[in-house]
Parts: sequence; structure tokens; C-alpha cells
Amino acid sequence: MASKMPKWKKVMARIMARNMSWPEKILWSRIRDRKIGIRFYKQKPLLGYIADFWCPAAALVVEVDGSQHLTNKKYDANRDAVFAQRGIITMRFTAQTVMNNTAAVVALIADKVRRRT
Repeated sequence: MASKMPKWKKVMARIMARNMSWPEKILWSRIRDRKIGIRFYKQKPLLGYIADFWCPAAALVVEVDGSQHLTNKKYDANRDAVFAQRGIITMRFTAQTVMNNTAAVVALIADKVRRRT
């Protein structure tokens, strides 16, 4: 599902991968290295956007929404629509939910992966 991505976005994805938020780090520690049975990538350039976490086998994007997403709802909706046009499901969790209910978030992701693979 690779698309032509401007070089600056690829650089930005690498910077974002090195500087993940605390909730992103927590979630990444629980889904990386096939811990839920399938491979995820972090801060992956995808269709002109950068996905927090991408699982190609399940065509699944997982987003951890911090406070910046409160003002970017239209951008997020457009982005999710682009993904949906390609059969990609987006799961969104607030940073607070990830911090307070990590196990439940991971269980929801694992369930979605099982149903899509």
C-alpha cells in the first residue's frame, strides 16, 4: 500500500517514531514484536499520511489521539475516509484511555486483528 511520499514526510515519520508520546510508547510496548500475534509498524507513512501504528496483514491503523486531535477532527475524518476507500480500518483511542485502560485497548486491537485476518 505504499504510495509516493514526499521525502520530508518520511523524515517526519522517523522523527515521530523516535519521539513518541508516553501513551504511544505504552501501547507500542504491548503490540510490538508480534506480541499480539501479528506485526505492527510504528509511525508508518501510508497513503500520504503518517499512521501511529499500521498492521498491513489486517489492513488496520491504530491511532492514539492526544489533545491536538480536538482541533483536527476534519483532518482526521478526511484521513480516515482515504484509508477506508482502500479497505483500511482506523481504530482511535484517546491518550487518556490508553494510559488508564491499556489492557482493554490491547484486547480490542487483538480482537479486531483476529476478525480481519
